[in-house]
Amino acid sequence: MSNTKNGNVATYTKKELAGYLTGLAGQNIIYNIIATGLAFYFQSVIFLPAIACSLIFALARVWDAVNDPMMGTIVDKTRTKWGKCKPYLLFVPAVIMVTTILPFINNMYAEPNDLHEVALQDRAAYVALADVDSGLVKELVYEDDNGGKVKYLFAPAGGSWELQKDENGRNLMDEEGKIIQTKVMIYTEDGKPVEDTALAETVLQEFQSELGFEKKTGTKAVLIIAWAAISYVLWGMTYTIGDIPLWGVTSLMTESQEDRAKALTLARAVANVGMIGTLFTMIAPAFQGMFKAQGMDEAHSLRAAYIALAIVMTVFASVLFQVAGLSVKEKVKAKSEKTYSIKENFKIMFGNKPFRQILISGILRSPIQLLSIVAMTLVMYYFFNNDIGRTLFTDTGLNVGLVLKIVILVVGLFGGMIGFPLFVPKLITKFEKKKLYNFFSLVGAIPFALIFGFFILSKGQVLTWVGMIVMSVLFFMAAASMGSLNVLQSVMIADCVDYEEYQNGTRPDGVFFSGQSFITKLSAGIASLISGAVYAIVGFSDKNVALLNNALVNNADFKTYNGGKYAAAMFFLISIPPAVGMVLAAVPTLKYALPDREHKRILAELISKRHGTEVAAESLESGEEDADI
Repeated sequence: MSNTKNGNVATYTKKELAGYLTGLAGQNIIYNIIATGLAFYFQSVIFLPAIACSLIFALARVWDAVNDPMMGTIVDKTRTKWGKCKPYLLFVPAVIMVTTILPFINNMYAEPNDLHEVALQDRAAYVALADVDSGLVKELVYEDDNGGKVKYLFAPAGGSWELQKDENGRNLMDEEGKIIQTKVMIYTEDGKPVEDTALAETVLQEFQSELGFEKKTGTKAVLIIAWAAISYVLWGMTYTIGDIPLWGVTSLMTESQEDRAKALTLARAVANVGMIGTLFTMIAPAFQGMFKAQGMDEAHSLRAAYIALAIVMTVFASVLFQVAGLSVKEKVKAKSEKTYSIKENFKIMFGNKPFRQILISGILRSPIQLLSIVAMTLVMYYFFNNDIGRTLFTDTGLNVGLVLKIVILVVGLFGGMIGFPLFVPKLITKFEKKKLYNFFSLVGAIPFALIFGFFILSKGQVLTWVGMIVMSVLFFMAAASMGSLNVLQSVMIADCVDYEEYQNGTRPDGVFFSGQSFITKLSAGIASLISGAVYAIVGFSDKNVALLNNALVNNADFKTYNGGKYAAAMFFLISIPPAVGMVLAAVPTLKYALPDREHKRILAELISKRHGTEVAAESLESGEEDADI
């Protein structure tokens, strides 16, 4: 039974809203499993070529540009007894569950052999190269940082490259459950031992990469890459089929402007709960033990662990996602049954001036995605020196001071991202949405810019009590602006749907909210290009990263490593480009074409037409106390 306000304005119930938010949390867990875990899985677990990964993700972004509006058109053409969005929320979660798991169930492009499971021999135990069986010596030509090529010679300390096996042919493990590796001695071309331990570790990694894998060729290689590409694009298509109705249904759940704003605000907050999915990459290795116990090596056990966790987390998230389909009810019914073709909908999208302004603004704000793209790398290196265990647990026990500093930063970041946007519905009742949107865009640029400014003033040493408090405040302000803009963007898109219904008699919920989905995906792509360019400039790539990792193992400090260039690059990425993007985002909306007063008038007329009664615009404003929300 529909809940109503003032006898005419239909809206959702508490139960329906709770079910919708539960489904949204599950859907966002699924998104983050793929968004944060799949690239790592492709490159570092099943070892797809880097160029193949780049092409796969680039292909997906290009296809999204066509696919998202196309799926929005299909949703808007849907006519069922449940409505046009609810049917997809009922039946698509199970399909998305399958397509989320499919990319992980793939063969390894490169299979590790015994030469992959090697470790550096203690320098004191080296023997003269002349005493090594020449048949066991393997060569590797290594390209150094200056582009020069140097030949290194490798020899097994134990007289064999084969790993030790038990009577059943399984690899022998040590007390910690790790494969007993072959110890390796590394020599220069003239037979002298390599003295530099960090260099030796880096060269050994190159040896493992070049000689420790047997790469697939021919048809097998093509099939593995094809599976990765097709399964990822298929996931993107099915996810879009669920994502567009999930956001689009918010404009159909209620006719109340206030209730719509509250639903979208809570939706944005709950979407952040889905960041649980970002832990996927960090949690998966914990599952390795059960597979190593079956005799799997490091690489195959890691692959199996990722597959197992992908199945467990995806099934759980899909069950949550399904709740939305079972709970939501569409209360808004447009009088007209008129629909449009995909080509016509593209014209509608760009012909609707307020929607066009929001779409362009969202694209210009793309650099704010750098905060999520770079954050994990920054935290791992700057705060933990790429070793959480050794940093948090010292010889004297838990590093309580560091834990508290991290907590201070996290409280600021998530307090701004999740907490502050909850006040946006109240702000909407007191201020023009256009003014709020532009305010958060322009003023929000300031704390973003100050993040890098403070980093420079502190000479790269922000990991002090004062530094962390200042950073927490800046992150709170920046995240509050970003989170509020996300809420306002969704609310204003829903307003644009009302505007289109008023102008042309049809509600393009699917098409317009496909624009939101497109903004998110395109923004991530643009942000990735920016981060890649900056990393290339400072040299944070390929062998340099391996060399950095080895230096950190040998007690180097990331904050000062390489003159602090890497740390500065990361702080720059989460600060200056987002600040510029925030300023640019306000340009298209400075003269926003749909003022609140006009929208209230339009909404009042639409409701009157739907119900055949007169509804004053004032009845749609905040303050009704009888809403069951």
